[in-house]
Amino acid sequence: MTRIPRTRHVAGRRAAGGRRGLARLLCLPIVLAAAGLSVAGCLGPKALDATGQPASGFALPGLTGSRDRIALSDYAGQAVIINFFASWSPPCTEETHLLSRFYRFYHGQVHIIGVDSRDDRSAALSLVRSALVTYPVATDPTLAVAARYNVPGVPSTYFLNPRHQIVLADYGWLSWKKLRAGVAAIDPDSPAADRSG
Repeated sequence: MTRIPRTRHVAGRRAAGGRRGLARLLCLPIVLAAAGLSVAGCLGPKALDATGQPASGFALPGLTGSRDRIALSDYAGQAVIINFFASWSPPCTEETHLLSRFYRFYHGQVHIIGVDSRDDRSAALSLVRSALVTYPVATDPTLAVAARYNVPGVPSTYFLNPRHQIVLADYGWLSWKKLRAGVAAIDPDSPAADRSG
């Protein structure tokens, strides 16, 4: 398994002499390539059209160990948001905090499954704990599930209707408004739905 945080640390050491920020930015594609993920997902919405497709079922080990397996089938007949992320990605770190706040605000009215993708387990645990994540988080160390969803990079978020069809896919940073619009697309009756658009 590729240890992304270590690779990033080595790249950061090479960025001495006032060019640290620029060097890190230039090293980002190398880090993502080492992770087996494309840079497209981290830089914004470069969408693969996944809408209308049935979501691939999965059962993955839980990241925190509080649940043995996290399975999409546990949410049969319910709309679900699936978020693929990794702790080494700055956009994912911000997005995990946002998703955690959104989930707590709409507690019991929105279902979210986090999927930590090819990551260092201790770093991922640190992120979900610091973000106060209370939704289930699975771990996908080999990217088996990410491959089935054609995840182009992290963060990537899929909005599934109650029949578990992909209604909307978002590749890049989410906002509160985008989350509410996604919920409106998959569950128009949810209190979390944004009906303004």
